[in-house]
Amino acid sequence: MNNRPNGGELLAVARRTLLDELLPLLPPAKNYEALMIARAMAIAMRELEQQGGDPSDDEIRQFYRLAGLDVIRGATEQDLAEQIRKKTISKSNHGALHQLLLSLTRTKLAITNPKYLNK
Repeated sequence: MNNRPNGGELLAVARRTLLDELLPLLPPAKNYEALMIARAMAIAMRELEQQGGDPSDDEIRQFYRLAGLDVIRGATEQDLAEQIRKKTISKSNHGALHQLLLSLTRTKLAITNPKYLNK
């Protein structure tokens, strides 16, 4: 069974067509909108490439174990934010928390703004 082109490949072709063939034909007043659409397509392509699952949940789960926090409720970003707001993370784990937050931010930037990581 041939599953080609896949969703990411279709998005890449559509994005390239938008930028190379349609954008030059649009009135200059519509360039911003077309570029915004192209950026959204690029983000969607990177998300499709990462479809193996969200590695962030695994990182948070590992941190919870290290910090002795309850993983039963779930190791999601929302739960982590709640733990931070409630100040349930001991000061001895603040260094590991800092590293976790940097890693989560880098993961998101790799999808939404990879050029920023290369600066």
